Amino acid sequence: MDLTETFTIRAVSDAATLPDTTGADAVTALAAARSFADLYGRSRNDVYRAVLLTVRDPHRAEDAVQEAFARAYADWDHVSAHPNPVGWVARVALNHATSMWRRLRRESSEPPPAAAAPDDRRPMDALLVRAVWRLPRRQRQVVALRILLDQSSDETARSLGIAPGTVTAHLHRALHSLREELGRAPYDDEESDHG
Repeated sequence: MDLTETFTIRAVSDAATLPDTTGADAVTALAAARSFADLYGRSRNDVYRAVLLTVRDPHRAEDAVQEAFARAYADWDHVSAHPNPVGWVARVALNHATSMWRRLRRESSEPPPAAAAPDDRRPMDALLVRAVWRLPRRQRQVVALRILLDQSSDETARSLGIAPGTVTAHLHRALHSLREELGRAPYDDEESDHG
């Protein structure tokens, strides 16, 4: 059973248990389930990568992304009306990851063995991931949202609760640092091998 079927069955059964449920309510629930499943299918791997670049731990990233999507599903009426639902989910995932980090008070210093989403066929280059992970936390967040999720400066600023000019400054500093570091680093085919 795929994700769309899971949410569709859940939404229809939820609608059927409500008092005074009409066929229109079931159709509305079905449409909501399908729109959520579509968002999940389109954005799950990108949100995962953005969170992974920020938190540097694949397990924490996965937990944060799943929690964010669970919260989005629970409040889908609100989230679906948001101007940027993917940004909303990414921000919730980053907030959740930050909360977990505060509880754990540590981050992994080494990248995961594979910097790809569990079911993704587009892994990220290990050398690039290590370079991003060496950036300060806010710069990692900006790189993840602006470049990986392809959000505008305004969307990124709203997601992170900072000014658009601050996003631009962090992105400029991050890209400058990455250019310097990657320009010095010898390229190793084995380290960057994706398969």
